[in-house]
Amino acid sequence: MSSIENYRQWYEHEKWCNEKMLEMLGSVPEGVREDERFQRAVVLAAHLAACRENWLDRMIDGGVNQTDWWPEKAELADLRPRFDAIESRWTDYLANLSEPELDVDFDFPVSSGGGYRWNIEGQIVQLVGHAFYHRGQIAQLVDQLGGEAVDTDYLYWAFSQKPDRWKQLPSSG
Repeated sequence: MSSIENYRQWYEHEKWCNEKMLEMLGSVPEGVREDERFQRAVVLAAHLAACRENWLDRMIDGGVNQTDWWPEKAELADLRPRFDAIESRWTDYLANLSEPELDVDFDFPVSSGGGYRWNIEGQIVQLVGHAFYHRGQIAQLVDQLGGEAVDTDYLYWAFSQKPDRWKQLPSSG
């Protein structure tokens, strides 16, 4: 499998994870949603959406349409349409990205002035790892609040994609 095919597959996993993450957030009992940990979890999810929005903007438009990376407050009801929109854009972007384009550099400004140069492949890998990290934080907060935390490990998604390939082996003992 080529690198771009791997990244497309990883993004399919990420979309599955986003759905599970939204379900986790929705499972938090209404009575504890005023707890600051719930708002922290929702803001983390909004941050994940912002990362995908902002990095795609930086890679294709030079970063001219940036959104707030870390909103002070976010609403659970706003997340699903936001993720639907950015997932559609990323799916299209990855579908049209070629293997040689992974090595293309892009420049982007930073709020402190100046900017950086980075390559498409490096940023795709960064986004995947960054999402793992924050989804783990969200799952922990959801669990603390009495919601249903869900394991979003790649393994579970991969098993569901090709159930005939993956088999549980009998115990040897």
